[in-house]
Amino acid sequence: VEGRVVERRTGAGEPRVKITLYQAPLKSDRFEFVLQKATELGVSSFVPLLTDRVVARKSNEQRSGARVGRWRRIVTEAAEQCGRSRIPTISGPVTLKEACDDAPRAALMPWEEERTSSGVRAALARSRAEGWDGSEVAIFIGPEGGFTAQEAELARALGVQTLSLGQRILRSETAAIATIAAVCHELGELGA
Repeated sequence: VEGRVVERRTGAGEPRVKITLYQAPLKSDRFEFVLQKATELGVSSFVPLLTDRVVARKSNEQRSGARVGRWRRIVTEAAEQCGRSRIPTISGPVTLKEACDDAPRAALMPWEEERTSSGVRAALARSRAEGWDGSEVAIFIGPEGGFTAQEAELARALGVQTLSLGQRILRSETAAIATIAAVCHELGELGA
């Protein structure tokens, strides 16, 4: 059998913008919750982020391999459930510096100590003003205990915008979902 491509279309359920979530590992069930809900919201790729305050236990290589397999099943099931046509990728863990070096022009880090910056809307507007084309966004979410001041300074020095999610301090998994939803809303990915 031979075939010929006559048309290409974006898959159903896929956002126009590629969102990469750099999420510090959390206790197992919380991290899995983030994987599931972030997949439903349209995250394209997940990258575990190694930070100073990560409290998730380090495990041996065999257990880590089993865990990544479980994570892939979770994102696959979530993608199927919400009608996505692509399954998000899960990369190996990276340091904060590596993640910042790899991040696109629009890179956002909610940080509970941020007092001078406003929220997601203003951060995306700054990225647009700096020539961002709207095709990719990176979101950095810290561990239980948050990012340290030194980590926030490093991220800013490498082009990541720290921002506030308001006056309440959110759990890491809540901050991830809230930031993804706010980015999707601002970019018109959550309907009209």
